Amino acid sequence: MSRRLTNQQKRVIEARQQALLSNEELQNATPGRVIAQHGQHVTLEDGALNLHKAAVRQSLGAIVCGDYVYYQLEQNEPVVIARLPRENHFSRIAFGGAEKILAANIDQLYIVIAPKPEPSPSLIDRYLIAAYHFNIEVSFILNKIDQIDDSIDLSFLEDYRKLGIPIFETSIYQPELIAELEEALADKTSIFVGQSGVGKSSLTNHLIPSLALQTQKINASTGLGNHTTSTTTLYHLPMPESYLIDSPGVRSFNIEHLPLSAIDEGFPELKAITTPCRFSNCSHIDDPGCRYQDAIKEGLISLRRLESYLQIRTTIAEMHDRQSRGKRRR
Repeated sequence: MSRRLTNQQKRVIEARQQALLSNEELQNATPGRVIAQHGQHVTLEDGALNLHKAAVRQSLGAIVCGDYVYYQLEQNEPVVIARLPRENHFSRIAFGGAEKILAANIDQLYIVIAPKPEPSPSLIDRYLIAAYHFNIEVSFILNKIDQIDDSIDLSFLEDYRKLGIPIFETSIYQPELIAELEEALADKTSIFVGQSGVGKSSLTNHLIPSLALQTQKINASTGLGNHTTSTTTLYHLPMPESYLIDSPGVRSFNIEHLPLSAIDEGFPELKAITTPCRFSNCSHIDDPGCRYQDAIKEGLISLRRLESYLQIRTTIAEMHDRQSRGKRRR
C-alpha cells in the first residue's frame, strides 16, 4: 500500500529538492523528462531522445509523466536524483482517498467526448473545475463526428460555448479536421482526458503516425468504453517542441481533494452573479427571490449547470466535513 505524505513531509521534500538543485552532485547529472511512470520506476527521455528506465530516490516523492528531472548512473543503472519545480499538475482522488497526480507541466487540457459512449456533463464539469484550479488552459474535442445523427443530443455543449471554451470537431476519417487540431497542439504540451472509448488513442495514432496504440470498440452490451491506455504517457508530436500526453479513460473523476473555492471558480457564469439572493440561506432551487433562478429565466445560466454546481459542491462539502470531524476525534 502506498504511503500518504503529510503536508509537512511534502514541504520537506520540496526543500530537499531545492537544495539539491544547487548541489555539486548535479554537475555530473543528466537532465531528462519523464515519459511514463510504472510503479517505483519511470521511463525518461534525455536530450538526445534516448529512453531510459530509471529508479527514483525515495526522498523525492511522486515523480509523474511530464516531470523534468535530473538523473545519474548508480551501479550502471539510471536513478532520478532531483525533480525541477512543476509549473502545474493535474490530479484526482484515487481509490483509498489519496491524491493521484496524472501528469505535470501541462499547457493545454483537451476533454475528449464522442456520441458514444454517451457524454457525461457531470464528469465534464469536474474536469473543468480541476483544470481551472490547476491553471491549465482547457478545450473540448468532439470526436467521431461522423457518428452523430438526430438521436444524439449534444445541446449541453452550448453551456461551454457560452463560456468561450473552444470545441474542436474531429474524425479519423476527415484528415482536414485532424490538421486543424494539429495547429492548436503546436508548441505546447497537451493532455487528452475523457471517458473510455471516446477515441483518445485513435486520435493519438493519427496525430503521430509512427505509433500503434491499441484501440477497442465500445462494449455493445453496456454502451461503455473499454480501457485501452493503462498508463499516462507523453509522446512527441511531429511538430517541433510539441508533446501529447495520452491518459487512461475514466468513468468518474473525483475531486474531493480540492477546496470549495475551486468549485466556485469552475462555474464562472455563476460567480459572475454578484447580486445576492433575497435570503442568505437560499437553496437556489425554488426559494423566492433566488438570483440564480432569475438568471436562468434571463438565459444567463443554464439549469443543468446550476444543478451540477449544487450537486458537486454539496458532495465535496459533506466530504470535507466528514474529514474534519474525523481529525477532531483523533
